[in-house]
Amino acid sequence: MPKFQLDWEIECDFDLFGIRSYVGSHRLCFDLNRLFGWQLTYERMLENCCKSGVTEHIVHRYMDEDLGLDVALVLNRVPEGILSSGASSFDYLLRVRQGIEEELDIIKTIRKSNLVTLVTSLNPENSGALDAMFELDKL
Repeated sequence: MPKFQLDWEIECDFDLFGIRSYVGSHRLCFDLNRLFGWQLTYERMLENCCKSGVTEHIVHRYMDEDLGLDVALVLNRVPEGILSSGASSFDYLLRVRQGIEEELDIIKTIRKSNLVTLVTSLNPENSGALDAMFELDKL
């Protein structure tokens, strides 16, 4: 019997950034709001299943439908585990809807912050955070 191989391409409609910072999520949100003029606020806790059980990760979000802007800051590392194993060296994941990143020059702007020690662009498919990023759109 022949075997079939399914090749699914998942198109990500967002850009993903890894951020390393020594401050809490509320302080980082305050700084990102100051830098970009956003209004990131607490949205909910995102649950993730890992080897040690279920972990909960704080999600802060800002949406502006007029600009087509959708930004989510997710706490990646908690004492119980990590949301994205491929981005385990980052404390936070920043998801920005695709197309906006070029206009905002996100990496260059975030590097101006004294609270951030490292920021870089991540490939969502290789980061291991793809499911969690799609989960953000569900309520």
